[in-house]
Amino acid sequence: MNPSILRRRIIGLAGGALWLIAISGAFVIWSLLAIGTPWAKLVLAVTVAVIAAIVVINVVVLRMAMRLPKGINGQKSEKKKLSRRFVWVVGAELAAFAVINIVAAAARQFELIPLLILIVVGIHFFPLARIFHVPRYYVTGLLFCAVPIITLIWIPKESVFGQVPAWYVVPNLGCGLVASLSAVAGLFESWQSLSRSSSMPE
Repeated sequence: MNPSILRRRIIGLAGGALWLIAISGAFVIWSLLAIGTPWAKLVLAVTVAVIAAIVVINVVVLRMAMRLPKGINGQKSEKKKLSRRFVWVVGAELAAFAVINIVAAAARQFELIPLLILIVVGIHFFPLARIFHVPRYYVTGLLFCAVPIITLIWIPKESVFGQVPAWYVVPNLGCGLVASLSAVAGLFESWQSLSRSSSMPE
């Protein structure tokens, strides 16, 4: 692979991993804080330590990738095209969020909002998988959709974890785990690509 294209690929993978670990961290940390039980506090401490380690590794990979050769003008044009497609996907996602909030508020079904939002997030991974050529995003998206759907089907609405409704924390924990695993996979791939780039001829 052309070194400049490889550079863009590594930066994209590592950047995506950093974003995923930040999102998953927010999901999991909020849920564990809300649960507030002794075991939740223990898991929270371990989670924070793991996230911190992953972030440090991610930053190292990004710094190393930034030292690789930059792309030529044609490649920069391709990057702009990808950016435009990404903006369209995110714009559609935000619009869907707005519709969910309006409809749920009108129907007074506020408890459904987090579940439906997670499903939308899952759906948005499908076009991203194609745009960025990351097949595992299909699996990530599928699981993001599956977790809230399974929650709706199998967990009674009245169930609680600690003092928090299960419909809030279970999907957050499940999708947080999915996002974390996807982030680690992306970081591992970017690290492997970086290792291969170091053995490429100048």
